[in-house]
Amino acid sequence: MRKVISLFAIFASLFIITACAPSGPTGVVGGYYTPEDCANKPDAVFDPSRAADKLVVVKSEHKMYVYKDGKVIKEFPVSLGANDYQGNKVKRGDKRTPVGTYRILNKRCHPLKYRAMTISYPNAQDIARAKRLGVDPGSDITIHGQPHWNADGHGDSYTLAHDWTDGCIALTNKDLDWLFGSVRVGTPIIIKN
Repeated sequence: MRKVISLFAIFASLFIITACAPSGPTGVVGGYYTPEDCANKPDAVFDPSRAADKLVVVKSEHKMYVYKDGKVIKEFPVSLGANDYQGNKVKRGDKRTPVGTYRILNKRCHPLKYRAMTISYPNAQDIARAKRLGVDPGSDITIHGQPHWNADGHGDSYTLAHDWTDGCIALTNKDLDWLFGSVRVGTPIIIKN
């Protein structure tokens, strides 16, 4: 009888621990998105009726605001650079999200992060600051989606509760599909503290 009670207690404990634990990075580690993963998503097809005038990211709010005709038409929760709490981006590898005014340079499928839109970091001010400090400002800052282990969105609550990128701005894949269909190359993006 004690063995049965002990086994029951062990299984009950495991159930409680796993059921109440935050749903962190589980599933297949690694993995790649294919071009087919990006294809045929109706929301991701550019729709002129919702074409954004600008994007505004407010880092302190962990939000991205999409503007059209001077009004917010959509807002999304975002994750930022893993070291963003230490301040704004200064150099390559600091894992911080930059602050400034940029533009969307391209839109593409991304093998590791589903989709990506490259922003025009570093701008002239970023380059001047890095030169003054004698550092490389870095580059390739994007708005991107989720790692492959979270392709189906089961870990969105975990990823949105943490800053985990290398300095980029991460959205859920579903939100990124909508944004992809609303942004042209050249759209301004303002990143504020």
